[in-house]
Amino acid sequence: MALQSTLQRRAATVLAALLLLLVAGCGSSDDDETPEQSPAQVMEQAKRHFDEAASVHISLSTESTPSSGNGVLAATGTVTRDPAFEGDVKVILNGLTATVPVTSVGGKVYAQLPLQTKFSVIDPAEYGAPDPADFADPQNGLSALLTKMEGLEKGKETRSGDQILTSYSGTVPGAAVKRIIPSADAEADYDTTVGVDEDGRARTVKVTGTFFSGTSDTTYDVKFDRYGQKVEITPPTS
Repeated sequence: MALQSTLQRRAATVLAALLLLLVAGCGSSDDDETPEQSPAQVMEQAKRHFDEAASVHISLSTESTPSSGNGVLAATGTVTRDPAFEGDVKVILNGLTATVPVTSVGGKVYAQLPLQTKFSVIDPAEYGAPDPADFADPQNGLSALLTKMEGLEKGKETRSGDQILTSYSGTVPGAAVKRIIPSADAEADYDTTVGVDEDGRARTVKVTGTFFSGTSDTTYDVKFDRYGQKVEITPPTS
């Protein structure tokens, strides 16, 4: 009887220990589980990544080419938090297109205009273009589009090269788009889709709407990469 009683006590002790482990394990799983971010929180995080990066390489382009009017067709280069920009901007001026090397730093925009061998200071508004350094402006630049999206919804996962992106779609007020692409209609809304990578960085932005009079909706594709590289942009020497 003593042996049986001892065995029963040991069995009860082992059972109690197992129950404690199970309860502790369940509690740990619940505590460690990270709640899914809302679409708005994802956009806020993506904006912080952009704003806090020392630099971001951008590529903005459209396949549409209007027959008249002025505007930006493409821009490729690096933008820094200074703010500054160095790259190429493709514009259309009264039906003619030109790709112009541009450096914007220290509040001045330098461009090597067609048929010129040296850079000169320009007013980009005369060419229907923004100051590309303003792309880095947290309030009115590219990252501002992310948190100004209305009717924001999470979409599907897609592959872009070797990256898996989650899409988020909504509309952006034309006034915000116009600060990036001056030919936009400030009174319109623009369908916008953002692709966010697994690290929470915005990698692609697609904006669709009216940009040129007499044409159907135009889509601009923007790509972000090379986050955080150390880049120094200085005024051109020639």
